[in-house]
Amino acid sequence: MSSETPNTSRLITRRKALCAAGALLAAGATSLNALGSAETAENASNDRPLGPETGETAQKLKVATCQFPVSANPRENAASIEGFMRDAARQGAHLLHTSEASLSGYPEADMPSFDGYDWDTLRKETSRLRALAKELNLWLALGSSHYRDAETKPTNCIYLIDPSGAIVDRYDKSFCTTGDQAHYSAGSRLVTREIRGVKIGLAICYDVAWPQLYIAYRELGATVMIHSFYNAHGTGSNCLDVLDRRLAPTRCSDNRMWAVCNNSSRYLSHWGTFIARPDGTIPKELAVNVPGMLIHDFPDTLSANGWYHNFKPMGMRDDEIMTWGTPSNHPRQVDGRSEP
Repeated sequence: MSSETPNTSRLITRRKALCAAGALLAAGATSLNALGSAETAENASNDRPLGPETGETAQKLKVATCQFPVSANPRENAASIEGFMRDAARQGAHLLHTSEASLSGYPEADMPSFDGYDWDTLRKETSRLRALAKELNLWLALGSSHYRDAETKPTNCIYLIDPSGAIVDRYDKSFCTTGDQAHYSAGSRLVTREIRGVKIGLAICYDVAWPQLYIAYRELGATVMIHSFYNAHGTGSNCLDVLDRRLAPTRCSDNRMWAVCNNSSRYLSHWGTFIARPDGTIPKELAVNVPGMLIHDFPDTLSANGWYHNFKPMGMRDDEIMTWGTPSNHPRQVDGRSEP
């Protein structure tokens, strides 16, 4: 486990914000007042994060996230991931994030099923990337598939690998589509980790359609969601061209969180990797269908003219479902640090 120190950045007051930004931010405050009472707008401004113009030197978590045309071949996928890991390290990133099933490939998009799948090669490539994470002193949020046994469906997972090369935890996709359920067991546990003072949560693709997942992560103290997707290898335009690009900023707005959302770039992909903010804005994104990487620092600010919209985030219902599909108590699923 990393011995990371907590973030110590302060919050800016409404008075300081208006002095720093002048009439432009004052106009934004006027818009806030139109949404509610002056007192409510005051509260919203009071917990707006500091922007870079304040001169604060708080510790940052530099997250790199990448997209490439994922295939059914773990060796090919690992070669792409290795390149991005080296690029991320050269650019000073602390963590590299890859897309859903980016190492293993994703059934049914990349291969018909896991029948006859080469799990030994997947394990070898996972070990090689873990060794590289140690060499580069880099965290890796690695999208893959986690073998359980020959009779039990694997899980769709993100391995969280620390700079020593250890798997410190694993998130298994909790909300599985009908297509997923033909190939995967559902997950049943959330995963958070504090890195450089920023608490991240892990999520995969269809999880974004279920508001309770982001609520649960917010209640665990996560402020940045590391969210891997596979909305690619499509046969034509459909609702995914816009759906997840709208859902993620909405989840962030509902919970005052940020999200790092990436995708496979295998043609036809429906959207490019992006960052989502709680004011509904997308400060950075990659082109569709083109391999690439972007880097973003956290804690992040809102946009220059943005503000929080949700003054009382929704709490979790006591009887809320937190999985869609069939999870199990298999020892290799229950243990978040089990070997691939």
